[in-house]
Amino acid sequence: MKAATWPLFLLAALFAPLGVVAPKALVPLLFIAAIWQFGQGWRDGHWRRPFQGINAVLAGAIGVWALLSCLWALDGAAGLTTFAKLAGVLLATLVMLDGVRQVEAEDSGYLFRVLAGTFVLAAILLGFETISEAAGHEWLVWRGDRAEFDLTVLNRSGALLLLAAWPAALVLWRRGHGVLAGLAILAALAVLLLGVSSANKAAALVAPAAAVAAWFLGQRFLRLLAFVLAVGVLAAPVFPTTLLAPQDLARHFDAAQYSGLHRLHIWHFTARRIAEAPVMGWGLDGARRIPGGDAKLPGGGNVMSVHPHNASLQIWLELGAVGALLAALLVAGLCRRAAALTHRADRAAATGLLLSALTVANLSFGIWQTWWLAALGLGGIVFALAARLNSK
Repeated sequence: MKAATWPLFLLAALFAPLGVVAPKALVPLLFIAAIWQFGQGWRDGHWRRPFQGINAVLAGAIGVWALLSCLWALDGAAGLTTFAKLAGVLLATLVMLDGVRQVEAEDSGYLFRVLAGTFVLAAILLGFETISEAAGHEWLVWRGDRAEFDLTVLNRSGALLLLAAWPAALVLWRRGHGVLAGLAILAALAVLLLGVSSANKAAALVAPAAAVAAWFLGQRFLRLLAFVLAVGVLAAPVFPTTLLAPQDLARHFDAAQYSGLHRLHIWHFTARRIAEAPVMGWGLDGARRIPGGDAKLPGGGNVMSVHPHNASLQIWLELGAVGALLAALLVAGLCRRAAALTHRADRAAATGLLLSALTVANLSFGIWQTWWLAALGLGGIVFALAARLNSK
């Protein structure tokens, strides 16, 4: 295996197992690999401009608008810090995607084995943790003191396992191991459904269904999906005050399900604040500082819990309609890119990966969390690598 491929080998080997053991460690992993890859490309004369293609341009445009929003942000310095993290992850991701184009036929065997093998290792590790109620964390991290922790500590790991499942399944399928490919997806779904994260469980249901539809309906489905997802991003502020209004749905939640009702209250509050600055937003990193966000709910918790737990609403809140339009175009562009893939297995896996990421992003984490940005970038890189291996 030639030297230029070693950074990709590092990512392929560590993405899944490191993602389930220490998700936040994905950030240094991405930056180390990108610096290494950049050095290789510069030395060998293969380096190209990073913003190649419409989706890269749209991602860059979101970054530029996010930077401009720091001018009117509630805390400009904090916004600049968040922008630096966003820009760093974006550039590192684009550097690694450029490196994927350098993979040649003789590299395929090594990378195929490491992608498949490390996913199996990750699934076993997280499966054990889920079934044993985080016995590994109890022994290695908590040291017998569970007072400050609960099983939600595995939520990040579950999301990462699902992202890693699609590239692993793709390389297995295209190498003639169809049964193993199906088992890889089923293993990830089983682990997620046994976990406690509702967002992960939703992704475990939505993403495979979309992948099946992409398999059988192909480009027609993906064109429709591009339109639906783009409209969903643009219409996101409407739902919390209409179909998902907490006052109308409260009767469907009991005490054990309060976290779901709390999420609806957060979205409702976010939608109201979006209406106060609908075009330009409140500025990058504004969610945690939004006026009134520290107000307490009768059932517990604040009306804004650091971030809206919804990527579409957070982009609307902080970057306004301009940012939302760019995000909608990017999501549609990614769907169109999946539709352009030649093989239906590639299209199905790309759709599964995209819907996994979007479902979790719109139900759980803050979109600017650095580890989550790195996870999304790495998921795209590893999928591009899997598709590249299959073309060799």
